[in-house]
Amino acid sequence: MKFAVFAVLSLACAAASAAAPTAPDLPLRASAWLEQAMDSKTCPLVDVWVGGTGRIGSGRRAATVWLAREDEAGDPSAWPALYLSVGGRPLALRREDGAGDVETRTLRERRGALLRWSAPAERVSARLQLQAPRLYVENGEGWDAVPPARAEQARQGEDSTRTVWKGRLSLELRGGAWEREVEVVSTCGP
Repeated sequence: MKFAVFAVLSLACAAASAAAPTAPDLPLRASAWLEQAMDSKTCPLVDVWVGGTGRIGSGRRAATVWLAREDEAGDPSAWPALYLSVGGRPLALRREDGAGDVETRTLRERRGALLRWSAPAERVSARLQLQAPRLYVENGEGWDAVPPARAEQARQGEDSTRTVWKGRLSLELRGGAWEREVEVVSTCGP
C-alpha cells in the first residue's frame, strides 16, 4: 500500500515538473495593461529580441522593459520591471540591482551592464548581460550610427534615437534554465 501511494505521488510530481514551462513564450504575449501603458510613447521603449538578423527589431520579442504596475510615478529609464510571458501567462519581474538610467550610464561609460530581475513568488529570475551600446539617430529615411564620443550630445537633439545592445538573457524558470543571445533595443522619439 505504501509503495502504491509513493508511486502515485512520484508520478504526480514528475508530471507537474514536466508540465512546468522551461522557456519564455516567443514572441512575448503582453498583457492588455502593458500594451496600453507602453502606448503612451513615454521614453524609452525597450524590447529584448531573440533570433534577430542584425536589423533593428528583427527576430522575436522575448521581453520588454517598463514600469511595474505599482510604479506609475516611476522612471522607465531605470528599467524597473522586465516583462515576459511563460506558458501564456504574462509575468513582471522586479529589478534587483539598483536604480539609475541604464541607457545614459552605458552610453557615457561606453561599456555594458549586468542587470537582474526576479519574481520570487513565481520562482522566476532573469539576468541580462549587456555589451557596450551603439546609438543610432533617425535621419528621415533610416538610422545613422553615431560615434560613441558623440552619443550623449546626439541624445539631446530633436531626432528620434535608438540604442542597441548585444547581450545574453538568462532565465531561471521554476527550476529550469533558459539562455539566449539577444539584441536589446531602446527607442525614444523627440
